[in-house]
Parts: sequence; structure tokens; C-alpha cells
Amino acid sequence: MLVPIAAASIALTAALAAYAMVKFFGVVFLGQPREEKLREAHDAGTLEKVGMVWLAALGLLLGVLPNLMIRFIDPVTNLLVNAGIARQAKAHGWWLLTPTSIQRASYGPLFFLGGVVVACLLVFALVRLFYHGRLRRSMAWGGGLPSLTSRMQDTAEGYGQPIREIFESFFHMDRHLPTPSDTEPEYRVIVSDRFWDGVYLPIARITEFLSAQVGRLQQGRIGTYLLYSFLTLLLLLLLVPGWR
Repeated sequence: MLVPIAAASIALTAALAAYAMVKFFGVVFLGQPREEKLREAHDAGTLEKVGMVWLAALGLLLGVLPNLMIRFIDPVTNLLVNAGIARQAKAHGWWLLTPTSIQRASYGPLFFLGGVVVACLLVFALVRLFYHGRLRRSMAWGGGLPSLTSRMQDTAEGYGQPIREIFESFFHMDRHLPTPSDTEPEYRVIVSDRFWDGVYLPIARITEFLSAQVGRLQQGRIGTYLLYSFLTLLLLLLLVPGWR
């Protein structure tokens, strides 16, 4: 039962990541600017692009040569948790990552990279062979409108609205929708977590109530405290003979 749930969770995570990337790219790079300052936006400069090259290079090295990168990272894990996998990972060579044993888990990055390169070359060859020269250019569909303006572009509300609709059963939403007769229409939505409202808030209320009762005991008079001590002593005198 655990394997199907884990597989479904991974698929859901991948789908949400793909949706966020496509939606974010469309909103940022394919939409019209909603502010005048954004009309003067331009691509990053050469130095700004170079600043990202070393991050991309480290990511490539981590994927293609993981044993080499683990050897540099392993002293940090040894310092923090007093354990490392560098020795076990390179037990079968620099080209094969085996964090536990080769029968249970292994990763050949060069084979994976080779498969990706072969697949890309195969797709490129098939496209060039069967679809070369078959391009047709036409006007992009404008959604049935004669022209698009910046007021029609997605905002943060439009970016997150599909996600809220998909996971509506997991959230408590309070929507305020304007009516056609409103002189100053306003749209407002308040999203709260059902688990927070149903689990954590009741526990917090009980804790606050008990704390308030204890606080009342601490704000009494000396005579009241002496009475509590006297009643506790009487209760102990009644219970001790019964225990014996």
C-alpha cells in the first residue's frame, strides 16, 4: 500500500512542478507588462549570465559525476552527523553510484546521460526526416478579442486560482464576489487550512483555557493558598492509610 501512495505523491509533485513552471513562464515572459516600468525591461547582462554558469556547472557535475561531488560534500556530513557515504558510494568505481549496495540501489549517471543524448538525437533526426520544411505560420489566437491589453494578463490571483480549485476540499475558503450593481466592485478571498482550524486551534483553545485557570490560582490571596495547602494535607491524610 505504501508503494502506490508514494508513486502517486511523486507523480502529483511532478505535475504541480510542471504546472508551476509553465504557468510562471507564461505569466512572466509571454504576458504584457502591467506597469509602465516593466515596458523598459531587458534581458540580463553578460556578467549576470556568467554568474549563473557556475551554478549550472555544479548541478551538471553533481548529476554526471556524483561520486566526485560526494567526496567533497562528505566531510560536511561527517562533521554534522558523524557518518558519510563517500567510501560506499565509490566502491564499484567512479562511474557507478552505490549508496547502499549494488543489488538494492545503484545509479549510472553516464548511462543515463548517454540515454538522454541518444533520445534527443533520435527525436531531432526523426523531425528533420519527416517534418522538415513543413512549417506553417499564422496569427496567434487572441482569445476571440480584437486586441489584448495589460489588464487581461494573469496576476497572482489568476496564477493560484486553478490550484485552489483543485485542492478546494483541503482548504476553507471565504469568497466575496462583487455584484453587477456594486459601484466599487471588490473581489476578496480568504484561504485557511482545515487541519489548522480543526486540529491545532482546538488544542490551542484548550491550552489557553487551562493556562487561564492556572493563572487564576496564582493571582489569589495568601489565605486562599493556605486553604489549598490545608485541603491537600487532609486529602493526603485520608489517602495514605488506604494505600497501606
